[in-house]
Amino acid sequence: PVHHECAASRGMVKAAAAPDGLESGTDFPIVCEVCLGPNPYLRMIKQPNAKECKVSGRIMTSFRWKPGAAARYKETVISPEVARAKGVCQCCLMDMEYNLPVGVRDALVASGGGPDQKQLPETGVNQTYYYDQVAKASREDVEAAYGKMANDKLLRMSRAQPYYDRNLPKLCSFWLKGACSRVVQGDCPFRPCCGTFRFPELAGSNPDGMRKLTEALERLGTVEVMRDKSADMEEIKEQMRASQRGSRDQNIRDRYHGTDDLTSKYIGKADKMDLTPPEDKTITTLYVNMMGQQITKDDLTDAFYAYGEISNISVVPASNCAFVTYIERESAEAAAKKLAGVLSIKGARLKLMWGRPQKAREMQGQTKGLPMPPSDPAMTAGGPGMGMPMMNPFPYPGAAMPLPGSGPMAMPMAPMPGAFAMPTMNYPSMNPNQMGTRPDRIPPPPPGRPPQKK
Repeated sequence: PVHHECAASRGMVKAAAAPDGLESGTDFPIVCEVCLGPNPYLRMIKQPNAKECKVSGRIMTSFRWKPGAAARYKETVISPEVARAKGVCQCCLMDMEYNLPVGVRDALVASGGGPDQKQLPETGVNQTYYYDQVAKASREDVEAAYGKMANDKLLRMSRAQPYYDRNLPKLCSFWLKGACSRVVQGDCPFRPCCGTFRFPELAGSNPDGMRKLTEALERLGTVEVMRDKSADMEEIKEQMRASQRGSRDQNIRDRYHGTDDLTSKYIGKADKMDLTPPEDKTITTLYVNMMGQQITKDDLTDAFYAYGEISNISVVPASNCAFVTYIERESAEAAAKKLAGVLSIKGARLKLMWGRPQKAREMQGQTKGLPMPPSDPAMTAGGPGMGMPMMNPFPYPGAAMPLPGSGPMAMPMAPMPGAFAMPTMNYPSMNPNQMGTRPDRIPPPPPGRPPQKK
């Protein structure tokens, strides 16, 4: 049994540290916290000299474990020397520091002015000699060889939270073909036969199809959806089958060398993450989503003051957000360019966006954080545009409305058009028809005197 610190408890994704007394790469695999799962306790099987590295072909010690109850068994697929040569996980081949595909990391480092990553030998005697030298060198020297250098795009693309969908069970190929016999007995360990209705294969390319498939599985069950031969469902299943095609070993090699489709997709996404300043030059406010963290005004001041003079910082605890307003527009643009996607306070990654103009918030029913009053003329005193809600002076059952202008308790006359009148709040004790009084038996008082009591 192995104890490790899960990534969710730290709020970040890093390499898993070997337990005390174990050497990383020999007694414990070089893996990330995501591959180990959220449970800090797990049982790991070690098989010395049992597998062949998928990249170099070297014989290696294999490790196998299950990251969680709803996850599949995972194992190391490349040798420790190959993993150290590029600083990647032995299981998922993701970068150990930024949790990105290794090809994306190398491309973003080069685009930010860092050193180009050298091309590693892929076959033959050169590859064997190279990894032999990596095995003999110290870990610090090897990690310094590929020279990672952080830049804005690299920090912006890095994952701050663990993505445990990477550990989901594999798709059932027989279910996709409509021929899974184990799903009827309920003993198929693959998706979606096992009851796990999550499909990251469709999340980026066909989110509507993923939503439709999930709703159908929850409503009809896995057996009925498997037998569904409609055109829409067959199109969704074909897209999932296409994601499983190809050689698994070749996909591992392409991912390690940065020539897979996922790398190009990530690089294209990185170019679209810059915040576009609004056309309205009067907007100097930045919106900060605090993502459930307890962030104070002083914390925000420390993060934003370096980019210009701040006019105001408003923290809204009820909405778990904050607004940072600069005096100059150039200061707001500099802060947005530098902190978008990389703003981190108290170890938590916060979301940064441009604020909206006041007119846009008023059109959506918000003015200084409060809802706009109703604009229905029938619901306002004094007619349209007065903006004051009309209150019922006698809200209780049986209350009678006295005639205007009669008696000392006379109701005020309606204001003239265009005049403003504040609504008067009346209580039941002010109504002469309530509280046991008999107006018909009380003579009208003389002018200027209070009414007689019986």
